[in-house]
Amino acid sequence: LSLGLLLFFLWFLYSMLGLLVPFILAFLAAYIFNPIVLWLKKRRFSRWASSLLVVLLMAGVVVAAIIFVLPVIVRQFEEIITGVRDIADEVLFQLRSGWLFTALAKFGIDVDEAQRFITEHLAPRLETLLRTLFEGLFGFVTSVSSLVLHFINAVIIPFLVFYLLKDFPVITDRMRTMVPDSFRARYDRLSMLTDSVLGKYFRGAILVAIIQGCISGLVLWSLGVRYALILGIMTSVLNFIPYVGLIACMVVSSIVALFRGDPVLGKVIGVVVLYLSQKLLEATVLGPKIIGTQVGLHPVLLILCLLVFGHFLGFVGLLIAVPATALIIALVREST
Repeated sequence: LSLGLLLFFLWFLYSMLGLLVPFILAFLAAYIFNPIVLWLKKRRFSRWASSLLVVLLMAGVVVAAIIFVLPVIVRQFEEIITGVRDIADEVLFQLRSGWLFTALAKFGIDVDEAQRFITEHLAPRLETLLRTLFEGLFGFVTSVSSLVLHFINAVIIPFLVFYLLKDFPVITDRMRTMVPDSFRARYDRLSMLTDSVLGKYFRGAILVAIIQGCISGLVLWSLGVRYALILGIMTSVLNFIPYVGLIACMVVSSIVALFRGDPVLGKVIGVVVLYLSQKLLEATVLGPKIIGTQVGLHPVLLILCLLVFGHFLGFVGLLIAVPATALIIALVREST
């Protein structure tokens, strides 16, 4: 009976997931920004006034981003996709320039056959590969923009965040009273453990991602790499994914550095040095100081959890793999 009820509950959640998304996002936002409300309350702001101020600031930031930043992002994204053809043509020009065929002739390979293969097979496949790479890595731009617009039009989320922030202590107390007295002490320990792991990770990771995105955007702009804004935003988003995010940002930024403008080699070297330095900065300063060591995972376990969560949940799974795995390990240790 218990197993049947559990399966029914999981099926019900899965069936209602589309309707629950606004509530999940609102609760997550209320959880992340609750410390700001507490900080304002200590300075003699009422709970409802602090909650209203936080919601208004959030809405103002989102609206300003949609009005001023989103059009620039979309334009730069379209220009990058268009520039993929130029990169493919340049690579093929270098292949047809003669040095490759001279090298192949030394090994007894038919030059005419190699030239025909490059023209008929390699050229279209190279362009398709580069276009797929960029569309896959930058696809989040259009999805995020449509998601934001959808939620802004559906004004339910700001209201949900306001009421959740205003009544956050009441909600947590009500949840605690639903737990039987015999399990209440254990519930309190698990709640504190969960808040310690997830709260510090979410708030710290968001701050680290913003810092890394600003650093990469400013440095890429100073290096003369085009589309620094969208590359900086991509760095912020992919910074939540260890290793994979760094490699993807470094590869994409290096390819963009090849678009136009000299010195190309200097730009590519600068991009590689930038992202390696950012990874070192995050590992030695930003991570330990802001996020802490409570979510620290062994690299082998980290890669495994990225593969598992990415396989089942896609891009969202990659984003939540680290905190979810850290929380599971912490709960298992607590239970044993």
